[in-house]
Amino acid sequence: MTVPARSSARPRHCVAARVVHAWHALAIAGCLALAGCASAPVSAPASAAIDRVSLFPMTGYDQNVDRWIAPDSPDYDQPFLSAADQQAHLLALYARYFGTATNDPSPWNSAYVDARVYRQDGSDVVALQRRRIERFDNTRQAGRHIGYGQNFRPHTKAWIDAIAHNMDVGQFGDAPSFQPGRRAIATGNLLVRELPTMDPSFYSRHLAGEGYPFDNLQISAIRPGTPLYVLGSSLDGGWDYVQTPDVQGWVRSRGVAAVDDAFAGAWRTAARQALGAVIAASAPVRDTQGMFRFDAPAGTLLPLLSGPAPGQRTVMVPVRDIDGRAVIHTALLGDAQIVPMPWRATPRHLATLLKALIGRPYGWGNTGLYNDCSSELQSIFAAFGVWLPRHSSSQMSAGDMTDLSGDSPAQRLAFLMRNGKPMRTLIYIGGHVMLYLGNVRHGQHLVPLVYQDIWGLSPADNSRRAVIGGSVITPLLLHIPEDPALRSLAATPTFRISIIGTAGVGAPVPADDDNPAS
Repeated sequence: MTVPARSSARPRHCVAARVVHAWHALAIAGCLALAGCASAPVSAPASAAIDRVSLFPMTGYDQNVDRWIAPDSPDYDQPFLSAADQQAHLLALYARYFGTATNDPSPWNSAYVDARVYRQDGSDVVALQRRRIERFDNTRQAGRHIGYGQNFRPHTKAWIDAIAHNMDVGQFGDAPSFQPGRRAIATGNLLVRELPTMDPSFYSRHLAGEGYPFDNLQISAIRPGTPLYVLGSSLDGGWDYVQTPDVQGWVRSRGVAAVDDAFAGAWRTAARQALGAVIAASAPVRDTQGMFRFDAPAGTLLPLLSGPAPGQRTVMVPVRDIDGRAVIHTALLGDAQIVPMPWRATPRHLATLLKALIGRPYGWGNTGLYNDCSSELQSIFAAFGVWLPRHSSSQMSAGDMTDLSGDSPAQRLAFLMRNGKPMRTLIYIGGHVMLYLGNVRHGQHLVPLVYQDIWGLSPADNSRRAVIGGSVITPLLLHIPEDPALRSLAATPTFRISIIGTAGVGAPVPADDDNPAS
């Protein structure tokens, strides 16, 4: 997936290619194409009754990871990314989170904040806030662009005016330069919002692919321990507008703690020595004083210290004190919860991550702190030391990209099977991204196998949804026999693949409204 815009190859069979299984043909349409409906079916005359929102039958699709990434394969412990590639990516990831060099895009880096975040002296941040207000002001919208609340009623003018007042938009142009006191860190999981409100804004439930649960105000989520820069705060003090390594947006201020030089230095130094990535779907973190601090989702990055015993690791935990300042506590996590980065990029370790995440619900823009398609891949590749941009389209910049949009669906799949590198090839189909695992046999033919976090399938006219609503392993075929009217993701207007290696290390990330500093 990805939020509003959210949001290479060579022949080789994956380690699961030896598995022969009679898959029913399935091709998943993408999560922008799927931009999702999930409200109750709309009543219609019996003569024209269409189930606009139905459940796609998944019982015929084996979700046993070991069946497709086979533990007894001779390649199970062979890396699909070289150690050199992983180290290069890890250095780029560290620069994005904690770097201090002139071009390091870290929210704690004064040079980056001055040159990129404030590259237009704050005027572009002001303009972005005004565009967002205008977008959610129903007096400026019509038809399918009207925004509705959770009561299915359009938001009122008073609603958006109150939010706009609380934003104090002019503040973003008042002091457009780096201020050390505005450095911060996330002390819990934070939902990133377009506007400072937890009210949702849905399109009409009568439009397939719209309405609940696709809250257009939801951008992303910030994991605990993420460096931030606070560009401004709401008048009521309940919200901060922050720059993250991925996006800009509004977050609840109670999960943000101010960082001073001592904290930043200690955190940076420890992270440089040993940075860990959470590999469990969610690891509960209780500090050594017995206080529960947060649940750490897969992909959470925390500095590691030496553990007290085999199988345990001591992690540094950011805590907000009574004055809103960040202090360092410690906690213990097990080897099955967190690993030192970069974790060796082998099929065994990828399978471990997939087993932790597969089958979890889909979350548009991290709604409910669940992943969408692009954040799912972020969570997976973080353990290998690879930073991926937040949006599905931007993730193509992470590797060596080939645009196959001008080819036929059959040509696209043939190219992917010949040239795709299993387990490190991303496939982008316009608003949706997935991971190529290799080739499997279906009947008399080899077909691509993909892993993806997806909302559902739709026909070409986008008139309905067959909901999957989670992370799944599926073959990528040209037709869907359960419902031939549904469009294969191989037949979408856009089809690009990107192979992660060294080609994308440090590459510029395409700019977007959710991160104008990119």
